[in-house]
Amino acid sequence: MATVHSGAAWGGLAAWGAVCGLLHLLLRAWPTDELAAVGGFALAFAALAAVVIVAALDAGQQAVGRFVGGAWAALGVAVLVLARWLDPGPAPLAILNGAALVTLGSWAGAAIGRRVEHARYLWPLVVVALGADLWSVTSPEGVTHQVVVEGARPAVFDYLVMSVPVPGVGVEPVLGVGDVLFSALLAGAVTRHGLSRGRLALGLAVGFLLTLLLLLAVQLPVPALPMLGICGAAALGRAVKPAPRELALAAGMLGLMFGARALVMLT
Repeated sequence: MATVHSGAAWGGLAAWGAVCGLLHLLLRAWPTDELAAVGGFALAFAALAAVVIVAALDAGQQAVGRFVGGAWAALGVAVLVLARWLDPGPAPLAILNGAALVTLGSWAGAAIGRRVEHARYLWPLVVVALGADLWSVTSPEGVTHQVVVEGARPAVFDYLVMSVPVPGVGVEPVLGVGDVLFSALLAGAVTRHGLSRGRLALGLAVGFLLTLLLLLAVQLPVPALPMLGICGAAALGRAVKPAPRELALAAGMLGLMFGARALVMLT
């Protein structure tokens, strides 16, 4: 088991501030033609992906006490609500919202990951997460379905998505808090079981790259979590090789979940 330090994880928050500052400087100086806008989005996506990876790895090694964590969580929620009530403008609102999501999402995900008892449980967790993401895509109530299929933006959307200044475009939503949570969950588990943080970082980076390429290819919002889960776990290799029984159990849970949903829709 790797060493877990007691304290607060500020690496992600510092990276978030640096990236927002850089992208804001580039926002007005960037060309506004279509090709430049695509390049601006790719740059913003890559920068935010780096923030998520830094936040996940940093939080994975930091143990935040329950009282301190609860206090910061309450403060983060208060900042989100107050910022939207005051409505200071899209850029300040995006910065505050993203700061809260990066910090709280990475803390929460890492705390869950450090409670994963065996490294071989990571693949079953990835399977369950993929199923939950698929549910969000296929279910009319799912946020992903409402955004991708129906073209709507439910009220909760702005609270769950990190928006950044995209050079040549403006302040746009890029990644969701689920990507932060799951990346940090993997990082917390890696820390607990003394696995390679470098391998995980590489896997997450490849997952984000594949997501970006898919985004540019289909020109539609796509979830990053499937790529992050598969590439992150695959990068850890045999160290997280699951038992067939555990994979079957995870698949069975998904089957029951979707079977129950199908029955509800038929009745």
